[in-house]
Amino acid sequence: MTEYNRKSSFNNQKKKNFDQKTEGKISSLNCLSNEIFYEIFNYLESCEVYYAFNNLNHRFEQLLKSLSIMLNINSDNLQSKKYIPGILKRILDFNQGQIIVIYLDMSLSIKEYVSFDSSFNRLHSLYLHNCQSDILIPFLTNLSCLSSLSSLTLDSSDQSIDLTDIYQIILTLSTLKKYTLLANGPTFSSLLLPVANINQKLSTIEQLDIRNHCNFNDCLSIISYTPQLSHLIYIQPNPIDFNIEINSSISPSKLTHLYIRVSDMKFDIFEKFISKIPSKLKVLSFTTESEDINYLDANRWKRFLLKYYPQLEEFYLRYHTTHHDNFDSEKRNKFLSLFWIERRWIFEVKMGYKHILYSIKPYKNRWYDVLPNGIFPSSSILKKSSHLTLMNIHSKQWRNIKYILTLTQIYHLAIPVEKIFIGTLMVIVNSLPEFVSLQLHSLSFEQPDDIDDEDFYGFFKKQSTSKIKKVYVEKIDHKGEIAFLSTLCPLMECCRIISFQNSTDMKSYYL
Repeated sequence: MTEYNRKSSFNNQKKKNFDQKTEGKISSLNCLSNEIFYEIFNYLESCEVYYAFNNLNHRFEQLLKSLSIMLNINSDNLQSKKYIPGILKRILDFNQGQIIVIYLDMSLSIKEYVSFDSSFNRLHSLYLHNCQSDILIPFLTNLSCLSSLSSLTLDSSDQSIDLTDIYQIILTLSTLKKYTLLANGPTFSSLLLPVANINQKLSTIEQLDIRNHCNFNDCLSIISYTPQLSHLIYIQPNPIDFNIEINSSISPSKLTHLYIRVSDMKFDIFEKFISKIPSKLKVLSFTTESEDINYLDANRWKRFLLKYYPQLEEFYLRYHTTHHDNFDSEKRNKFLSLFWIERRWIFEVKMGYKHILYSIKPYKNRWYDVLPNGIFPSSSILKKSSHLTLMNIHSKQWRNIKYILTLTQIYHLAIPVEKIFIGTLMVIVNSLPEFVSLQLHSLSFEQPDDIDDEDFYGFFKKQSTSKIKKVYVEKIDHKGEIAFLSTLCPLMECCRIISFQNSTDMKSYYL
């Protein structure tokens, strides 16, 4: 008994000493403002916040009651942190009104964790991943009770899901503003959604993201239900039926942003599809991989854009192809004409090992511009803004540049390849005498195996005809490389070096 009293007395004294040591620290923690704690909470998951702060004192209990909760319910969290399930259940049982965002893995036994009702009155964003056909439809049907739900994202690879049922439910949710459906698979069932009519109750959706699961007719049927639509993303990398038959009396007249990415589609089909979506577009972005060379017809693009979207403010084109044939000489430099320059839409080319990416996009200041952001170069400078990037340098690769030059003159060159052989660089630069800027990663003086001594020394006997005035190099190992660049670019006025002899202090040399 005496031994027990001694242990009890010792433990009480230990606890007293601990309380005395921590009292000041807790008081110091209490001195921090609520705003600081809210900033801290933003970097932590809500379950971790509750686990760490819930039982400290009355002040933190009240603080947590005013916290906006974001939950990430996935198998990794539930399995790696054993305390998460208990905290999660407590939040879902007693703090539904504080939850604003939920990320939910639908492959879990979700009924064990989530059963929505009207008490989730602040939940505005819901992300459902790994959606399964057997539980998704009943789950979605229950979402109508969420009075603040404005954003919904569904992600599924289950190709047995009935997409028609999904859309029929989603399009009736009265508070929804943003909807995304990512169906990851090539063989989802066809969408059997009839075109909406003016007597139906239509959707409140303003932003729609449709990926990987429907053809053009399906897309047109869906947007016939969304008269408030302002942003549309349509992505379909899989083969689809390009036959367009839909005509709708309801058009998205408020549509201002349109992003389309479709593979292997001809320009004629693109035009036909776009003509079905009359709108007041401000931003149009189109990406495709195709062998239809009409995508490089600047005059045809001009006619198309003036006909359908004369008010367009931003235009983005990304055209991937393997095409290497010469272009019609009458169409050369048309992307540098007044129509494109007035709108500051710039033509660029990126060449890889097999593929070429042609792009048009709004002008943004580049490394060689000396103007402040928001101030654009003059029209005379914009006419010389076409840009070429060589992503791959191998035997005879540089010769493909001649195909590009039959389409447009190039004035700016970037080669992000490490250790480009100086002989190869000299051949490229001397074949493009109109270049005014050059961007490199690094140089190599090492003689390649496929070049003999005679050819190697022959590179240095040729006098450079380059007009390059500005040079940018990621890495310079020795001063001899700067001397070489001065010889290669006799008109060079500025050389910007990011790393010189392993120093990371950027330097700009004006000559």
